[in-house]
Amino acid sequence: MRTSTFSILSTLLALASAHMQLHYPAPFNSSNNPHLGDCNADPYLQYRQYTSHNRNQPPYADPFLAYDCCGPNDRWMYPCRGYMSLLGTPQGAPTATWQAGTTQTWSIGGIGNHYGGSCQVGFSVDKGQTFQVATTYEGNCPHRTNGSDPSGQTFPFTVPADLPPGIQVFAWIWYNREQELNMNCAAVEITFPADSSSGTYHGSPAAHAAPSSSSGSASVAYRDRPEMLVADDGNGCLTPHTTAELKYPAPGPEVVAGDGAYPLQLPYGTCGGVGEQAYRGETGEDGH
Repeated sequence: MRTSTFSILSTLLALASAHMQLHYPAPFNSSNNPHLGDCNADPYLQYRQYTSHNRNQPPYADPFLAYDCCGPNDRWMYPCRGYMSLLGTPQGAPTATWQAGTTQTWSIGGIGNHYGGSCQVGFSVDKGQTFQVATTYEGNCPHRTNGSDPSGQTFPFTVPADLPPGIQVFAWIWYNREQELNMNCAAVEITFPADSSSGTYHGSPAAHAAPSSSSGSASVAYRDRPEMLVADDGNGCLTPHTTAELKYPAPGPEVVAGDGAYPLQLPYGTCGGVGEQAYRGETGEDGH
């Protein structure tokens, strides 16, 4: 009976702590990244990550700790879980090639989708200093009834038509209803748009097919897009808890509506400019 009880408890703990991770494009240091080489894949990309109390020790991940449970230095590393250093190395080579202005897909997978949440995807063109929104998914991200396999967790979006060509960083950030976040990043090769003279952004079929909470999805230059929201990182900005999914205060021009299973609520607290604050530690509250 004791063995059975321990087994059940272990299973419940694992499920409670389970997350998803970016599957395609393959993120930095993931097991499906073809450029991993002799490096060991990070087995905790789908979990929330923390930094050690001792700054001389490397980051670690503990899937059985509640997020931000143990002080200001025990939290996930922004940006990209600390793997931006791989950009420009053989291990950080691109895992997808996308033409600017085209519709592409990204996918996630793991062992627990937390029955939804809200997500943003976007890009950094300055080596992780800032991340700007491509598409926002308000609710039902991950797809709550499609399991955890990437085959059921694929999302369309449009690469901004004026995104600079070259190797850029694609980022996915997810907030569930437990005030937890996860962020994975991948290097992608961006090529010139078919009509390189236009540079006009037209929005994705997904955004046109679903009701949008944004006032217009066309003709918004990449440089004019908002930064991706960073919250639940000890920076004074918190997302809804339990009863609602996140509504983004600055969703950008392309918003994909969820299924309405949960109401949408804005984050609360000190949420202005949190992208910069999380990166630079400007709030003085994130232990940096």
